[in-house]
Amino acid sequence: MSQVFISAGGRQAVSELIRSRFGADVRLIHDADGAPCLIGADEEISISHSRHYAALMVSTEGRCGVDIEEPRIEQLTRVRAKFMTPEELAAPIDLLMAWTAKEAVFKAAGTPGLGLSMIDTLSQPGFALIPDGRRFRLSSTVTPDYTLTTALPDD
Repeated sequence: MSQVFISAGGRQAVSELIRSRFGADVRLIHDADGAPCLIGADEEISISHSRHYAALMVSTEGRCGVDIEEPRIEQLTRVRAKFMTPEELAAPIDLLMAWTAKEAVFKAAGTPGLGLSMIDTLSQPGFALIPDGRRFRLSSTVTPDYTLTTALPDD
């Protein structure tokens, strides 16, 4: 099972989300790769923040990934060749949706050296594939204010 908690407030809201979900005795640390983890809780977490929003994903299914972004199409258009596959570049695809999906999968995969352009979000709708053969379930929420995507391993 997994849950996502969203709060206004960007980076500052992450601590409050963790405290409200887990209580004051749980501590947030980062592992050697920079991924967030909790001392005092069994669940896996993923954190994302944009300028005005924070998202906390909590999973009992193992490693997970979440990304939340506010609209910034101009910036993504400039760098799309760096994070999209050639097939994705040729397809009519929502850049913000592609970006959040790839970021969420990157976090859920925990694979050193995995580049965003190596994550295939086009071949199987609702899923993403990475070169080592693993597949991730994607779920997205699009609002006028943000796009949020979660990723969980599809075991």
